[in-house]
Amino acid sequence: MFDTITAPRAKRRAGTSMAVSIMLHGAVIGAAFLLAYARAHMPKSTAVEVPVAFRPPPPPPPPPPPPPASRKPKTVRTERIKPKVPPTTVIQPKEIPKVEEKPPEMEEEEDLGVEGGVEGGVVGGVVGGVVGGQIGGQIGLGSGPVEFNDTMTPPQKVAGPDPVYTSQALEREVEGLMIVKCVVSMQGVVRNCRVMKSLPFMDRAVIDALEKRRYTPALLRGQAIEVDYTFKIKLTLPR
Repeated sequence: MFDTITAPRAKRRAGTSMAVSIMLHGAVIGAAFLLAYARAHMPKSTAVEVPVAFRPPPPPPPPPPPPPASRKPKTVRTERIKPKVPPTTVIQPKEIPKVEEKPPEMEEEEDLGVEGGVEGGVVGGVVGGVVGGQIGGQIGLGSGPVEFNDTMTPPQKVAGPDPVYTSQALEREVEGLMIVKCVVSMQGVVRNCRVMKSLPFMDRAVIDALEKRRYTPALLRGQAIEVDYTFKIKLTLPR
């Protein structure tokens, strides 16, 4: 009973498996045929492999040799030939000349004036003269200026300008003491000024101011006298 039911199914399975295997074998054979055909008709490459060898770069050339050291020329020393001087012969005179002896000179004695001197007097002065006067001169007769001393009354300023600073002295901030010697006449006129101690850029300005001033004359025993007077002028920058 069961044989009749299962027999046709087994035959069907065997037929289908046979067909599948035939198809697989045909596909494999076709693929192999196509692969062999493709290889047979593939163009051969004409490229030729060239061996490439890498060489290291050549080493740099060596540096040039240093220039030879310059040789200093040899200096030839020349010796000076000293001329031969013949020895000088000294002839001794037969007679030694006599040297004439001079007579002793007479020394003049200085006039020392009055024994014990006079206060304020000078050597060679005249007895009864004026202290500070000149030898042979007279007071107030224009015999020339006398050097001012402590026995006299100094001149006093009456009128006149003060020294004016110059632009150069202001720029350099000049300060200090100037000493100027001038003649003060019996009329109080200032003249003949000489700078004894100077300051930069101020000599002319100080002399001009002094010579424009007027003073009382110097007095000696109450009498006016022309003197050579020393002015001490202190210059201070304006504040």
